[in-house]
Amino acid sequence: MQSVGIIPARYASSRFEGKPLANLLGKPMVQHVYESACHAKTLDQVIVATDDQRIYDVVTRFGGNVQMTGQCATGTERVAVVAERLTCDIVANIQGDEPLLEPAQIDLMLQPFIDRPEVQVCTLKQRVETALDYRDVNVVKVVTDLQGDALYFSRAPMPGRVGETELHKFPVYRHVGLYAYRREQLLAFTRWNSTPYELAEGLEQLRFLEHGVPIHVVETKTPLIGVDVPADLERVKQILEVS
Repeated sequence: MQSVGIIPARYASSRFEGKPLANLLGKPMVQHVYESACHAKTLDQVIVATDDQRIYDVVTRFGGNVQMTGQCATGTERVAVVAERLTCDIVANIQGDEPLLEPAQIDLMLQPFIDRPEVQVCTLKQRVETALDYRDVNVVKVVTDLQGDALYFSRAPMPGRVGETELHKFPVYRHVGLYAYRREQLLAFTRWNSTPYELAEGLEQLRFLEHGVPIHVVETKTPLIGVDVPADLERVKQILEVS
């Protein structure tokens, strides 16, 4: 089973232009993510996918593997453009704004494909610890069945009747937006039109569920802090400086 990690990276971001090239302790952020991914035991290759020459040049200079794509509406589409050129079995979609990503988290996400041949898509979840995160619409919640397959993803507090003081008693989880797919399933996904609940929630992973494709979800206990705005970058710098 050959697995490839693809890091979609775009320069134009309304909240943080040039984010992949932001300086993080002397390296561009995309390099931190790339180097972490390269240490994952389950990946045979790591590729940065971009439509921007500046990102392409920077990745080339630090010795990374990079491919150009055309304009893409989403990161998933950009990953699929590169995946279509490959002959691998599994594709990991690794967010380029997760510089605290641990290689072991990628391995954790890919292990179900080895253990369960029927798995088509896999992602990660993390326990919600605070009432603020439970209520936050920017924190996507996920509920799973007893086998660990997703029942639904939502921006709303879910499960909905858990009291904010009872989060330690009930399994409330946030979705960690890393994905791995069987290559053919990823390519099929990009050929489907958007689905009703996907549009209602603004969550593209619901397209899989609405087409009857299970998403297996594995818990990670390692915290991840994505960089969405410049203030997040300063927070990540402080963590890396003491680690």
